[in-house]
Amino acid sequence: MLPICARLPWSGDIGQHASTIWRLRENLAHPTSPMVDLPGNGSPYFSPYQVFGALVSRATGLVPLKTLHLLAVMNVLLVLAGIGAFTRALTTRRWAPVLVLACYFFLWGTDVRVWSGFESFISFSLGVSFPSAFAAGLMLLVWAAALRLLGRVPGTRPLNLSPLLRVCAHLALGAVFFVVLLSHPFTGIVMALGLLGILAGSLRAFTLRDWLFWVLSGAVVLAGAAVWPYWSLFSLQQSAALDTMHRHLYMQPLNWFGFAVLLGVPALVMRFRRDRLDPLVMTFLLVGATVFYGWASGHYSWGRAYPGALMMLQFAVALELVRVPRSQWFRRELSLIATGVLLVGVWVQSGAAFYIVPKSQWPKAVVKNVQAWDTWAGFQWTDAYLKYGDVVMTKGTRPLSMLAAYGYFTVEAGYPDPAIPLGVLEERGADTNAFFAEGTTEAEQVRLMEKYHATWVLISPADGEVPTGSAFQEVARSPQGEVLLKLVHA
Repeated sequence: MLPICARLPWSGDIGQHASTIWRLRENLAHPTSPMVDLPGNGSPYFSPYQVFGALVSRATGLVPLKTLHLLAVMNVLLVLAGIGAFTRALTTRRWAPVLVLACYFFLWGTDVRVWSGFESFISFSLGVSFPSAFAAGLMLLVWAAALRLLGRVPGTRPLNLSPLLRVCAHLALGAVFFVVLLSHPFTGIVMALGLLGILAGSLRAFTLRDWLFWVLSGAVVLAGAAVWPYWSLFSLQQSAALDTMHRHLYMQPLNWFGFAVLLGVPALVMRFRRDRLDPLVMTFLLVGATVFYGWASGHYSWGRAYPGALMMLQFAVALELVRVPRSQWFRRELSLIATGVLLVGVWVQSGAAFYIVPKSQWPKAVVKNVQAWDTWAGFQWTDAYLKYGDVVMTKGTRPLSMLAAYGYFTVEAGYPDPAIPLGVLEERGADTNAFFAEGTTEAEQVRLMEKYHATWVLISPADGEVPTGSAFQEVARSPQGEVLLKLVHA
């Protein structure tokens, strides 16, 4: 992963995460909206992860895009530590974390899809600097800590902590839970369901003091969410736009993670037969019910809980595999099938190699037969002309998604922000379309530029009409064919 962290291949959301760090870096108390030149009050993009990124950016002097490289390395270490800790809390077998790591990244399906929080190897490679990767690592560490606090780690004695130390432990647990919940709410939901699944196996032995300790952790989460200065977790509402976007999660899901279902369900059944309150089984049932609710209700954004169910399947497969004696590995059906499936999974995810060595340097037969998620070329060349805070009139998925990562604003928002009224976002989109529409007069184009305090235009001829009036001076062209123009007079 280190070469991938060094290159940090571009995918859609990096622009939004880098731009959020920019706004916090420039004004930690009152940041502007990440993508457009409007106040950022109430934007859920301002999370603890982004605040930490802004502090790192300030301390190191690195621009946010460079800061994301450091955060990516941190996230890799967090996920590896989380996998190791949670696995060790479930079994004493030495090779278990290695097999869990393989299943976590490669036990998916025959199709490559990319979505933050879904940690197939390609998806993780593209989202390694995202809050979802950070939250996933912390979630696994919290689950491991919960099992240890409950005295349910095989091969170890229950922790004998003094009341003061236990209070500190639960305060820390609640604080980390708060950070996860605000950094990536979907992972926070999975984390909560996982804790319920873990607690279910210990409730019979709970004393009043035990209940009070866990209530304390919950109180820390609620208190942190209540005092968070940038936005209120309690005011978030179900978004129809989010549901529409997430409907794709329910389309042909077995192509995406059929291998995990094929091997994971039998593995969970075996664990259930040994322990009716097994934490992996209980968490799978809780998360599965949440995902089913999203499908049945039409609130498809609940499909973002999928990774929690998949993780339980992947962990269960690995933990059953380590129970197979090494001498019997090639005589047992589960280990034989799992070996073949994991080899196929590695091939399916091998397109991540293109993020280290470009496609042009691979044999055509490999490029043609390996699935990959293509990345975008950057806009580093604009640094010679634009400065932080400049507003750019642009159109097209790539520039709208990427330009804000360099500290600029765009007229149309590349990503919807719940803090900005939908009518404002639609007006900006309509004005952008009008600016680049065929037949729009120069006077109207200048008026639209002045309306949004824009001084630059960046457009690919394939995305819209290139302004040709005397008010616009061509400054540069990108290797991809975009034209950069400056507004020279009104």
